[in-house]
Amino acid sequence: MIKIQLSGRQYEIDKNLRKYVETKLGKLDKYMPRAHQAVAMRVEVFRDPSGREDNRYKVTAVLEVPGPDLVAETATINPHSAVDIVEAKLKDQIRRYKDKSVPKRLRIKDALGKLRQK
Repeated sequence: MIKIQLSGRQYEIDKNLRKYVETKLGKLDKYMPRAHQAVAMRVEVFRDPSGREDNRYKVTAVLEVPGPDLVAETATINPHSAVDIVEAKLKDQIRRYKDKSVPKRLRIKDALGKLRQK
């Protein structure tokens, strides 16, 4: 499980949100390649009272990995749905990161192995 540093800006983070973030974003390390494990994650929840109502809560997550960090952010009407969207964005970025970090010859072997199993 990834060590998560959760902070709130103009927003008090309650137990439910903390637990939700840890369960949703803490398990993202299982998608990382074994040779490039995530080091840590910083998550910030920001409540913008002056923003539009549908973009009131902004969640930014920075996943520290070897090389450039993976960053995802979104703003929605509630912080829990923002965490869901950030999770989906990070999964997509991890998939692309994994494709770049695994040598092409190994990706071809995996693809051939999957075809042989069918």
